[in-house]
Amino acid sequence: MDPGIDDALALYAALARLDVRGLATVAGNVELDRTFENGRQLLQLAGRQEVPVWPGSRSPLHFSLHTAPEIHGPHGMGAREFAEPASGQALKEAPWQAWPALWARESEPVHLIATGPMTNVAKLLWCLPDAAKPLTGITVMGGAIEGGNVTPTAEFNFYVDPEAADVVLAAPVPVSMVGLDVTWKARMPWSDVHRLAGWGAVGRLLADALGWYGRHGEAETTGLAVHDAVAVAAYAHPEWFTWEPMTLSVRADGQWRGTVVRVPARIPDRGPVQVAVDVETGPVLEWIMESVANLAQGLGS
Repeated sequence: MDPGIDDALALYAALARLDVRGLATVAGNVELDRTFENGRQLLQLAGRQEVPVWPGSRSPLHFSLHTAPEIHGPHGMGAREFAEPASGQALKEAPWQAWPALWARESEPVHLIATGPMTNVAKLLWCLPDAAKPLTGITVMGGAIEGGNVTPTAEFNFYVDPEAADVVLAAPVPVSMVGLDVTWKARMPWSDVHRLAGWGAVGRLLADALGWYGRHGEAETTGLAVHDAVAVAAYAHPEWFTWEPMTLSVRADGQWRGTVVRVPARIPDRGPVQVAVDVETGPVLEWIMESVANLAQGLGS
């Protein structure tokens, strides 16, 4: 992930509900040094310093880096700037170098959730000698069948590194794409943002950061688009989503950079992606809020 405000919400939901074994950061919403430190700070605030953090890619595969400080703030967490470096496991090796050997020792299947540009994931797929073992699936927040939030047709994560996104959509493991088609529908109401402020240090950080996020372009009167947290919910509860199998590619040229296109199913070595096309908004948002509440209650005030 590239924390990032909605990434913070996604990480806290995941920590509360899933067995999070590690975190890799990537340049995206802000530069890599910021996303790396933000990831470590978020884990420290949640009392989860044992979760290792790997620094990933500083730039896309071939494009210059496109960031979004106007949405996420100059340091990625709205107006928040952490005063002291985080403690915890800050590793130096790149995730695509470290993870294949680590995963080879895992007795349980591994599922990867990617909520930033796909650069790290593409490199990982190139480094895995056998992607099906133990990696059994990838859930990505990215793309859209209709519409975009950087250009009229491109979503941010796929726009930042379209070539990496294309590699991931052709991965030799099951891929689920949770894009703007559903994340724009599952909007967090402002009343939930205000509730977070009373939930200890984790809740206050989220309330402050989401307040910034909402004032700088990711809100409507109906609420905030919390894209990355919706993707975590889609992995945990796919039954709340409507899925359609599609064979997809990502354009990397000119005005179409980052645009997802459907391609003939008979293209070799490119299987169908499960695309989320609709969502039951109520259960998803309730699950996200309950997740943060559970995490905050475990920490106390």
